[in-house]
Amino acid sequence: MSAKALEGIRLLDLTRILAGPYCSMLFADLGAEVIKIEPPEGEMIRDNPPMVENGKDGPHDRSRSGYFLSLNRNKYGITLNLKHPKAVGIFKDLVKIGDVVLENYAPGVMKRLGIDYAVLKEINPRIIMGSISGFGQWGPYSERMSFDIVAQAMSGLMSVTGHPDSPPTKVGTSIGDINAAVHAAFAIMAALWHREKSGKGQHIDISMQEAMVSIMEGAVARWTIGKEMLTPIGSHNTNESPMAAYRCKDGHIIIGTVGNEHWERFCRAMGKPEWATYPNYATKGQRWAKKYILQKEIEKLTENYTVKELGEMLDRERVANSPILNIQQVVDDPHLNERGYFVEVEHPIIGKAKIPGMPFKLSGTPGEVERPSPLVGEHNQLIFGKYIGMSSEEVIKLKAEGAL
Repeated sequence: MSAKALEGIRLLDLTRILAGPYCSMLFADLGAEVIKIEPPEGEMIRDNPPMVENGKDGPHDRSRSGYFLSLNRNKYGITLNLKHPKAVGIFKDLVKIGDVVLENYAPGVMKRLGIDYAVLKEINPRIIMGSISGFGQWGPYSERMSFDIVAQAMSGLMSVTGHPDSPPTKVGTSIGDINAAVHAAFAIMAALWHREKSGKGQHIDISMQEAMVSIMEGAVARWTIGKEMLTPIGSHNTNESPMAAYRCKDGHIIIGTVGNEHWERFCRAMGKPEWATYPNYATKGQRWAKKYILQKEIEKLTENYTVKELGEMLDRERVANSPILNIQQVVDDPHLNERGYFVEVEHPIIGKAKIPGMPFKLSGTPGEVERPSPLVGEHNQLIFGKYIGMSSEEVIKLKAEGAL
């Protein structure tokens, strides 16, 4: 078996819900030892659907969530009641042998628990702490409540999403959380690399709002430099046309062109080569300015074909196009399955489950989904025994005391 890229990195994961767990999952998939630390009853997303019936109302009632499984595979699971002084002491002992602490509590919570970065770096000067929050650890908004939809709203994303006459619209997935998670993973890797040279850890402050603004493409520059305020334009691209969803006999097709060469290919594919010579469509700027008029003209043609028929016509001229897949079609997609993207895991309560795999492929040190998500406190004895020398009797006693 190939070595894993992040083998030897130990990450203490205090996170909940989505942004933090997705970030730590990326590390776990690439071989880092991720120790997920939950409260004694388990974290809140253990109640997120889909929930299997097996185990309901039993000792593993809170290990039935497919949502939790998809975000927490490959992790070790322990429980600590961080409001209990003995649990805080155990956490500090783990920090001594840790590389990264990841948390997404509201700013100030780690300090109130007595385990903020100022404390942790005294225990282990090499420790790297990543903190994901809605607006960052300081600033006028830092103490405000925030979720994914707040990040989408406060980044400007919702102001440019939807159709011109639609109410403010969020993206169909929690991109505010996922985007912050990926940025956090990159920042942590940068800090790990710096530590290799300096021997010193550091604190990383990840703001969901800032991470979202950073991916707003040219919207900021369009305003600050061009004084142009972008607004919702449906499925159209902000720079190119035609690039949108167009109506066919049996649904919609995505068509994408970039620049004049692609436009000319599109015109040939549609049997309208003369469009390429029209003065009003001569530049991409002109085509973009007339995108809604152009859409009506294009749909007079596309409505005569099925998505499949039109796709074949466009493929012959190498014009980017695609059907719009629903989730069932995505899971059944032959390309994704040929590349082995989806993986099957065997969970002791859920059973066999197909979940998303890794969105990257390393030729020398590939990642792998080796284990399902942990049951609540499944690895208490393993982790506490291995790193703190705790006996099974001590684990039982601490659980009875409410520390675990």
